[in-house]
Amino acid sequence: MKKLESILPVNSNLTSIVSTFGLFLVAAVAEIGGGYLVWQWLRERKKITIGFVGGIILFVYGIIPTLQPSNFGRVYAAYGGIFVAVTIVWGLIVDKKRPNRFEIIGGFIVLLGAVIIFYTPR
Repeated sequence: MKKLESILPVNSNLTSIVSTFGLFLVAAVAEIGGGYLVWQWLRERKKITIGFVGGIILFVYGIIPTLQPSNFGRVYAAYGGIFVAVTIVWGLIVDKKRPNRFEIIGGFIVLLGAVIIFYTPR
């Protein structure tokens, strides 16, 4: 089995992996949370202030990926996998909907895809 150092890019280190993955997680929570508030406003007939706060959070979400140290396409491709996995967890925690085995398997597949896209050597 190869060492972790040989799988990851030469200029990567644990700190950069943790910080970039952290940015992906913050972006996912911001997008899902902002979208959830807009959903609450429009679908659940909550007050417009809920929708407005959701819109502000979605605007902030748009800024977060610009902090990543890679190009737009790679960042957003990898982010898509993180987003899917975090959304499944969001559904479990916030909506109290237990994911089925196919959602869990799919979540792991897209998360693996995100890691391959963003963290493998070029």
